[in-house]
Amino acid sequence: MLRSIKYIMIIFVIVPGVLFGQYFGKNKVQYEYFHWQYLQTEHFDVYFTDGGKSIAEFAGEIAEASYRQLKEDFRYEISKRITLIVHNSHNDFEQTNVDLNPGEESVGGFTEFFKDRVVVPYEGEWEKFRHVIHHELTHAVMLQMVYGAGVQSIITGMARLQIPLWLTEGLAEYESRGWDTESDMFMRDAALNEYVPPVDYLYGYMAYKGGQSVLYYLADKYGGEKIGELLGKIKITKSMSRGLKQSIGVDTKELTEKWHLYLKREYWPDIADRKEPEEIGKRLTDHEKWHNFVNSGPALSPKGDKIAFLSDKSGYFDIYLMSAIDGKIISKLVSGQQTPNLEELHWLRAGLSWSPDSKFVVFAAKAGAQDALHIVNVKKRKIVKELKFDLDGIFTPSWSPTSNEIAFMGVQNGEGDIYVYNLKTKKLRKLTHDVFSDLQPNWSPDGKKIAFVSDRGDMTKMDEIPPDFKIFREDFSQKDIYVIDVASGEITRITDTSGLESSPVFSPDGKKLAYTSDQCGISNIYVHDIETGINYPITNVVTGIFNLSWRGDEKKIAFTSFYKGGYDVYLLRNPLAIKAGDTKLKDTNFITKHPISRRGKKRPLVWDQAPPEKPEVTEQKKYKHFVFDDKFKNAQIKPLEQEKPIFLDSTEYKLKTGDYKVHNYRVKFSPDLIYGNAQYDQFFGLQGMTQIALSDVLGNHRLNIYTNLFYDLRNSNYQVSYFYLPHKTDFGIGAFHYAYYFYIWDYGIGWVRDRNYGANVYVSHPFSKFNRLDGALTWISIERDYINVPWLANETRNLLLADLSYTNDTVLWGYTGPVNGNRYAFNVRYSPALGNSGIEFLTLKLDYRKYFKIGKDYNFVFRFSGGASGGKQPQQFFLGGTSGWLNYKTSGGLRVRNLEDIYFSTFELPMRGGYYYERVGNRFFLNNIEFRFPLIRYFLMGWPLGIGFQNIRGALFTDIGGAWYDNNFRGADATGNSRIPALKDIFFGYGIGARMNLGMFVLRFDVAWNSDWANYTHGPYYYFSIGPEF
Repeated sequence: MLRSIKYIMIIFVIVPGVLFGQYFGKNKVQYEYFHWQYLQTEHFDVYFTDGGKSIAEFAGEIAEASYRQLKEDFRYEISKRITLIVHNSHNDFEQTNVDLNPGEESVGGFTEFFKDRVVVPYEGEWEKFRHVIHHELTHAVMLQMVYGAGVQSIITGMARLQIPLWLTEGLAEYESRGWDTESDMFMRDAALNEYVPPVDYLYGYMAYKGGQSVLYYLADKYGGEKIGELLGKIKITKSMSRGLKQSIGVDTKELTEKWHLYLKREYWPDIADRKEPEEIGKRLTDHEKWHNFVNSGPALSPKGDKIAFLSDKSGYFDIYLMSAIDGKIISKLVSGQQTPNLEELHWLRAGLSWSPDSKFVVFAAKAGAQDALHIVNVKKRKIVKELKFDLDGIFTPSWSPTSNEIAFMGVQNGEGDIYVYNLKTKKLRKLTHDVFSDLQPNWSPDGKKIAFVSDRGDMTKMDEIPPDFKIFREDFSQKDIYVIDVASGEITRITDTSGLESSPVFSPDGKKLAYTSDQCGISNIYVHDIETGINYPITNVVTGIFNLSWRGDEKKIAFTSFYKGGYDVYLLRNPLAIKAGDTKLKDTNFITKHPISRRGKKRPLVWDQAPPEKPEVTEQKKYKHFVFDDKFKNAQIKPLEQEKPIFLDSTEYKLKTGDYKVHNYRVKFSPDLIYGNAQYDQFFGLQGMTQIALSDVLGNHRLNIYTNLFYDLRNSNYQVSYFYLPHKTDFGIGAFHYAYYFYIWDYGIGWVRDRNYGANVYVSHPFSKFNRLDGALTWISIERDYINVPWLANETRNLLLADLSYTNDTVLWGYTGPVNGNRYAFNVRYSPALGNSGIEFLTLKLDYRKYFKIGKDYNFVFRFSGGASGGKQPQQFFLGGTSGWLNYKTSGGLRVRNLEDIYFSTFELPMRGGYYYERVGNRFFLNNIEFRFPLIRYFLMGWPLGIGFQNIRGALFTDIGGAWYDNNFRGADATGNSRIPALKDIFFGYGIGARMNLGMFVLRFDVAWNSDWANYTHGPYYYFSIGPEF
């Protein structure tokens, strides 16, 4: 096959910088090196790090219990062991190399399909940990059931059958939770406010909760066994629609109608029985007006006149200060998610607290490798102190009303406990110290007691917990309110209900304790009278109430509530005027249907196993060498019948004492991807393509091999690379050989072949999630053979390229490209002279981009880039066209005559309104300004196509740039009779475009014109291109 240089140039334009690594993008940072071990259960290999053995044991037991339930529900048994990788905290979890994308706070775990790897963090709550394990295992088991085990089975299976997101995520939620009050709240709100989409359009978070609701409806109507039957039919028919039809007897349209009717009957009666949040308290924020999702974590100031709260109204999570009277924003206290010390603000566990003098606010945030307490000066809007401790996680701080002490939840080695830090003495005290999950501490007004949430049941004496106590054998799903005496450590249980209690806060006089509880099926505010011990509700909301704050003024309670698809902050006045018995709560339909469990499907039980009769010695083999997966290495040698059974007997993974055997981790390569094909041609001989990707279980070592054989090695393409990723600094090495054929029309030269081969070393050092330093050293040799004109001497270029770049990136992404934040990069490239065939140059480049979010869907974008190259053979910059241009055209033809134009020049894009090579030089600048807006929100065609489009974005743009050689810049000259100088080295284009995300890629269409500002306007020029917006 003859490969044209046109094809090569398209690839280079679509993937700019492909030869020299990453350009923009946030970073995956390994802040620390982890020592890994693993234990085994019957069906799972559980990997863990130092201090995580108890977490791994819990994960293994829960995984086996969850699998027993999944096996029964799906009527399927897995054929391959599943790997479970457990991290001690979410901070550690975000450093995993199983997935190379930067971690996010909202990701609670994930399943990697090709190797059946489940990766989860422990975050201090056992029930949350159980849920995420069961959720992700549902993905893993369903994957094997529908697609089979192994990389190739999955790839071919997914090519034939795409399971919709609502089923994959909805099933995982349904299997791990059944139905619960949180899901009930989301769907009640969607039904009452009429934003429940059709089944085929369950996207985003609605894919989880909406999909869970669909499956709950099917189980409620047809029986739980229908879920397993549905999966079985999908597997057999290799079709979602046929599987649904054969199992349920309806298509998705009919299913939508029946499901929507079910929701109306389920929830519409609640309108008469319950109140909207605004009927209970004054709404102080407005997510509908601000076009955001979360306004939460309110903290009343000691005087009760101000509220600090967390919000994503800017697109990022920030901390704001507002008036408690009218909700007017006073100031932004903290800008989050854009600096290394404020990577994440823990919005899923929002917790803010004021100092007694109202001068400071404390909050917890991710600061690099660790969480930290941050203290911000309210008047100066400046963080004045950052406190880090030797803990895996820090959440929900509470400042004592009477002292310089701050209580918070700390997570370490599988224990979530209450800690108290004294700002004056700088001493940290662990107030609780046991295996239970202790959450959400809140001080009493006299500073002597702390209310908190725990799953400890009646075990209030920490020193009486049995030494052989195992949390996975207990019911840790119930959470109640407790109070601990700070001086003595004595714990008192306050609530013992069938619901989940949360967010305890003392009244300003210390006589009452308010909290939230979902015992009726909806999270409402309850009050506990400390003197009488009476508990009673004071609200009857239709959705749910969370994050209470009661301080300074006993007549005000600030809270968060979910309504109309978003969270807002409200203020309840005179809560003590509501007496016991004034508010009557009716159980929801869900609670009425499930009077025993009150939580829907009961979680799987963990059963004790008898210890083996003979003791086994723990394997402690020290890591020495890399090894390849045995099945991969011995595939042609070891007979199948001699393979060891993949599932283990308890004597193989447990000691006689009942403890798990622990093994040291060894690097073992196994395939991520193996793909190849081959053919034989009578003229060109053997041809074939192979792509192999190998990595270890943790993804820290990655080996990639690519070959495209054609005739012989000189005419073939092949590349090999290895990346070493377990440390903060990443290293990579590689070697490559590419052969390109293309036709040169000039002077009848005809066909030529270029061989491009060499080797490189790559180093990347991220300073944080947002900025990094990259370096690369590449040796490149280019050889050109003139096939049709042998009397022309072959050309050779030898280069040693040194690249160094600094990158900063804080942008947020939308459907088709970045929508908020900024990014910039500075790059230096140097090539010294290497004999007569060398190319000597030094190049400097700068690229700066700023994205302004205007409302919900509108954006203004500004970009400036520029560069200069010097030396004996400086690099050239080509301006004109756009990246990924499918119907491309060139100004003056393809520049293929000179090797330097092909391999050592760069396209600087976009500059629309012209073709490739409109401006050429060794100096350049480029300025792009765009206004991006929603062009088509939803469009449905009728006969004959019957197809629809949604979320098509539009753009108005101007591109102005120039290129010139050395100091010979001519920006504009006065010509003819025009009083306005005409552009020369500067090129100006403008136009309009549309973008649509098609899933695999973004399709762009632009129409542009160019003008010299004086004499002419040319155009229109049409651009069909692929790739995200810049």
